[in-house]
Amino acid sequence: MSDIGFNDDVNVGGRKFHVQTASHLAQGTASCEVFEQGRLINKHYVTFERRSRADVEKFENRIRNVVESVHDETLQEIELMFSIAEKINGLKHAPSHVKMGLLFMKNNLINDGIRHFEKAIELNKNEVDAYNNLGLAQIQLKNYDNAIRTFETALRINKDYPDVHHNLGMAYYLERQHFKAIDHIQTALRMNPDYKLARYNLALVYLDSILSDKKDTKLPPASIRAERSLQQLKELKLKNIASVMSKVQKALKQKDVKAAVKVLESMREKVFPEDLYNLIGIDFYLRFMFGGKSLTNRSLVKFERDLAKAIEIRGEYADLWNSLGIVHLIQCRNLFLQALGEFNRALEINPNFEKALKNKKLVENDGKEFLILLRAILK
Repeated sequence: MSDIGFNDDVNVGGRKFHVQTASHLAQGTASCEVFEQGRLINKHYVTFERRSRADVEKFENRIRNVVESVHDETLQEIELMFSIAEKINGLKHAPSHVKMGLLFMKNNLINDGIRHFEKAIELNKNEVDAYNNLGLAQIQLKNYDNAIRTFETALRINKDYPDVHHNLGMAYYLERQHFKAIDHIQTALRMNPDYKLARYNLALVYLDSILSDKKDTKLPPASIRAERSLQQLKELKLKNIASVMSKVQKALKQKDVKAAVKVLESMREKVFPEDLYNLIGIDFYLRFMFGGKSLTNRSLVKFERDLAKAIEIRGEYADLWNSLGIVHLIQCRNLFLQALGEFNRALEINPNFEKALKNKKLVENDGKEFLILLRAILK
């Protein structure tokens, strides 16, 4: 049996994207790639269960359905993303622009994300999240000087924002200014001692500073920096951290600081796959507020499943619990609407059924209040 593939173009917002999806039977995966003007902008994988191929036709149909479903959903997601962006462009609501910018960033459309962050700032000069995410976008474009200025502006608005201190520290790290990087990351940890990503990155910066300058007079001796790096890792209680720690210790015993730094850089995404989990809630918010009929019962079930899975891994993220609560509220509202349809059907059968008429009126009133409640929660 050969691999199955689909290729299609999607035209949105005066732009053309090409989507290419294919199965990889040997690996038990399907990949979906999105291109714009020949440039790969996004790629993701799904896995499928590899079973006995005794019934080749049945197996082929199952794989074809998986690949076709992934392909069609990706086409729809691109159209929906730009449709929502068009609706938001006409609004003067800075938080929505920030979330839209983050969704574009997720899809590696950095310049689109920047436009929304800048629009949010134009609407609200004190929108710290817009500055913070604009700085992260500038880091992705390797505009480190601009990122530093952006984060510093954010701190003038709110000097007690751990994420901004951490991100500013990482911008300084990328600029090879290790003393300033350590100072800001430590500030973030003083504000939030449970900031695990900051602790991990502090370990990285300590070691990388040894490579840049073993005798930096602003920092402790190289041996102390190595000890402090290991201490930061010891304080982390995360999946995969024991493996990371072991590899770093082995490299340092061999006096190979460069190898230790590479371990921390290469393993960070596996230890902290947080962007995926944070963006589940953002995607959900945008669909609910601006996606119209795209928030179907099927998509709600998928969001519920994805959020529950994310909570198993990152249960300390308050945003995930908040989003799951909203999913359940919307499911309640949908059940109200389903009940309304069923009371209407009862009245079609028997127009004089007073109990059904009474129930219908109660549900209509409560349904309106529920929608007002949900919109108020998400504002």
